[in-house]
Amino acid sequence: MTDRQSGELSFQAEAVVGAGRGAVVAAMFGAGWLGWGLGVARAYNGPVGPAFGLIEILLLGWAIYAIRMGRRLRRQYPPSSLSARRAVAKPFLLVVLMEVLALLGVAILARRLDRPDLSVDWCAMVVGLHFLPLAKIFRAPRLGVAGMLMTLWCVVCWVLFRANALVIAAAVGTGILLWGTAVSALLRAGTVAHSIE
Repeated sequence: MTDRQSGELSFQAEAVVGAGRGAVVAAMFGAGWLGWGLGVARAYNGPVGPAFGLIEILLLGWAIYAIRMGRRLRRQYPPSSLSARRAVAKPFLLVVLMEVLALLGVAILARRLDRPDLSVDWCAMVVGLHFLPLAKIFRAPRLGVAGMLMTLWCVVCWVLFRANALVIAAAVGTGILLWGTAVSALLRAGTVAHSIE
């Protein structure tokens, strides 16, 4: 096996771990957004609550499985250096910092406009937009697609809804898209893992 092939296998093993971790984050934040929207809509009746909890548990279990599978592959194909991880860490932290600042900014602006419903929509839009640079950093075009869909959904909500309806639509849509992002990452992790096993 050449150094280049070994490096690519190492990168793919790391990508499986990263997809699992990303799925954990997307599943947890998806549950937060979706739960918030369902709570405002007072929709936790009958089967909704148990189904919500069951889906979240299944997503987290699947993500933990992907992380463990990736770690096993990483032991088989260790990186030649830590420089690849460091190269991803710095831009990732910069994107997260910019996201936090943008979230604070839109929350302050919505408060000054006395429109807390806009704060929810705009924060969801920032979450969607932060996926665009992450797609490039992690070489995961699916994150870009998720980011565009989330951003477009928030723009549609901003145009069509007001007050509680805006909060519910933005939060529920964002939560569903985040859960979809988690599923997409986990499917990709499984495909990559099986291709290098």
